[in-house]
Amino acid sequence: MEAQAVLESAGLSGNEVKVYYTLLNLGSALAGEITKKSGVNRTNVYDTLNRLIERGLVSFVIKANRKYFEAAPPQRIIKYLEEKEEDIQSKKKLVEDILPDLEKRRKLSKEPQEATIYSGRRGLKSVAEEVLKTKKEMLAFGAEGKFVKLFTHYAEQWHMRRGKLKIPVKIVYNEKIRKTKSKAKFPLLQMKFNSTIQDTPATTWVFGDKVAIIVWSEQPVVTLIRSKEVAKSYQQFFDILWKDSRS
Repeated sequence: MEAQAVLESAGLSGNEVKVYYTLLNLGSALAGEITKKSGVNRTNVYDTLNRLIERGLVSFVIKANRKYFEAAPPQRIIKYLEEKEEDIQSKKKLVEDILPDLEKRRKLSKEPQEATIYSGRRGLKSVAEEVLKTKKEMLAFGAEGKFVKLFTHYAEQWHMRRGKLKIPVKIVYNEKIRKTKSKAKFPLLQMKFNSTIQDTPATTWVFGDKVAIIVWSEQPVVTLIRSKEVAKSYQQFFDILWKDSRS
């Protein structure tokens, strides 16, 4: 196995190996020199150098207000691995200490869990009807209005039926679509926007003891999870997201 591959197997990233090797060859260098020789772009070079410094594999000195970086002696890699091993052993001991409690909790948890996969438009409609049957508040995030776009007439009718059943909905959208979602035209619908919500091919609905994860492929695929514990975890996550979002 080549030396660089060995270092990567020891836990260093590809960029860390490139930068470390470059410094071994250069001896002492500025970040700009390291960028040119290693092929790692300038932004990533600084991040990589900081990680290597944290691991004790790189050091630096200030000369004439400029920072020069140097590779630590290769023997330091062995020390780094020994420290990693000590850390793993320490964490292993902590896990061993709490194992009895974890096993006890596992035995006490007898709640049945079930997951069903629905495929296609009909499958998604089945899950939407499940929301109405549950008659519980629905929480949604990772949504960009794709449900309404896919089922224009059905979606409008579904929202009207939901309103008559007095089922409230809270949705957190990506901030970038705020202009297209400025007003809620459906009853009992609250919406907020959050810049941390990234473009995603999936939407999550939480209602009652169920969680539906919808993947918006050409034919939508829905994973419906029935579990009080899982639903509660998603509800708690949504509550935090909701508080951190803006109307």
